[in-house]
This record gives sequence, C-alpha cells and structure tokens, in this order.
Amino acid sequence: MGRAVVVVVVLLGARAFGEGPAGGTEGEKQPLLASAVTEHAGPIESQLEPVYAGTYVYAGSEAERTAVKAAVERATEGMFGKVIAREELMRRSEIRPSYTIRLDSPGRVSVETPGFPPESLPLDGTEVELRTKYGDVVKNSQQFVSGSLLQQGHTPDGSGSTEFRLLADGNTLRVTCVSRSPRLPRAVEYSLTYVRQQGAR
Repeated sequence: MGRAVVVVVVLLGARAFGEGPAGGTEGEKQPLLASAVTEHAGPIESQLEPVYAGTYVYAGSEAERTAVKAAVERATEGMFGKVIAREELMRRSEIRPSYTIRLDSPGRVSVETPGFPPESLPLDGTEVELRTKYGDVVKNSQQFVSGSLLQQGHTPDGSGSTEFRLLADGNTLRVTCVSRSPRLPRAVEYSLTYVRQQGAR
C-alpha cells in the first residue's frame, strides 16, 4: 500500500442556515459534481479499495486550526445572524482526531472516527440513510471518482460531499473541507493534514 495521503472535501448542509439547494454559482456546482461521479466511477475501484484502507491521524499545525475559524468567519461575513451561524459551522467543522477507511466487503467501504457514527456505504452510488453525530438524517452515497473516494450526502436543508484522495508520499492525509448552505454568502473552505498510522491497514 504505497500511497497514503487523503484529501477530504466536506460540504455540510447545516440546519440553522435554511432549506433547499444553494442558489446561483454555488448551487450550480452540485449537479456538476454528481455528473463527475457518474462519468468516472468504474472497475478501478476494486484496485483502489485496499490502497485506501488504513487509519490516518490528525497531524496539522496550529495554523490549520486557525484557518478553520478564518474560513467560517469569511463565509458568514455580512450575513444576518452571523454569530449563531458561526457557532453552528464551527461545531460542524470539528477537526476529527482520525479517519479509518475500512473494507467491509467487496464493493463496500466504511469511514470511521472515534465518537462519530460509522459511515458504511456501497461503492456503486446507492444512497444509504445515516444519522450524523449532530442528529441530522442524511442520505449518503459514495463512489471512486478519478482515483478518489467521493462521498455525497443531502438533507432537506442542504447537501454536501467528502472526497478522499490518496497522494504519492505514502504517509500524509490531506483533508480539504468545503461547506455550503443556501443562506451562506460564501462557501467555507479549509485544509487539514493527517498521517497514516503505521501498522494500521
């Protein structure tokens, strides 16, 4: 398993911020993402499953933590009720201590973090209803897209995705998070760093 950096893109639909898909330019990005999943997922997933399997522990700097707060503030600047919005976004942007990507069975992968419900999904894009740590019921799906493990989810209040991308150094997990909501003026976007836990496959 020679490669081990993962990029995660997380788009959170927070209840506090409204209902339905985001409008304008931000909203238009969602169907494009879904189209990419349909177009690129294929047989290569059977080769990628064991490559992705493992546990990745957070190893980011204080600057990364500061960047999360800055991203939330930037996304909510100028909106009504921004204090409440920022509190909710910061809660949902909690930095996970680790990610474990596990092969449940052929064609099915789970993503696990201590203190969070496991996310076990088939790799064919079939939606599965899951309940998040925060009580939201989300319809999630996942597929391999252009070499990345891509999770997508939606609720009546928003939609989102998580992209795991393995990079070449074999040790670093790069996590890029993006959060959108119909009432957010801008998307929340930041990056985090994880490292593969040796011996955890």
